[in-house]
Amino acid sequence: AVALALAAVFADEPARWLVVEDPPGPADAAVALAGDPDYERTRTAARLLLAGEVRLLVLTGGEPGPGDSAESLWTVAVGMGVPPERIRMEQVSRSTRGSMEAIRPILEREGVRTLAVVTSPYHQRRAASAARRALPGVRVLSRPASPAGWRPEGWWKTPWGRRIVLGEYARLLYYVLRGWA
Repeated sequence: AVALALAAVFADEPARWLVVEDPPGPADAAVALAGDPDYERTRTAARLLLAGEVRLLVLTGGEPGPGDSAESLWTVAVGMGVPPERIRMEQVSRSTRGSMEAIRPILEREGVRTLAVVTSPYHQRRAASAARRALPGVRVLSRPASPAGWRPEGWWKTPWGRRIVLGEYARLLYYVLRGWA
């Protein structure tokens, strides 16, 4: 019974390791990464701006469709009360690494020195690492989307949970091997 209890507790550790969250604090900008069909990332980043924790909201996404285009993220952010003049967009990226490369000129132009990366909790470790590689000289803070539909607890119990966690580990390994993370 003790072994089963310990296995259940530690079974969640691989998923928990993917989640990185820095303490709250100010940043120059927050970037909300596309791939956000439920707009959890967008809403979290917009709340940071509306709370005065960041001065700019940067939206990514060059894929068509809800949650995958910067335009769709823009619509949600403005609907939450974010002033359009405080939003910057890149509309060419199709990946996490591509997003970080595409926002570099925006961050340079806006004088951003501290960036809050907002993405899904399971994606946070890879996204923040990719940001640090692609954006030298910018301090990167991890701000996972909250609330989020995904939780690390019991990830291994469902096919969807296994696909999310195992897929993220595969992508992270690919990024490390390519020198992107």
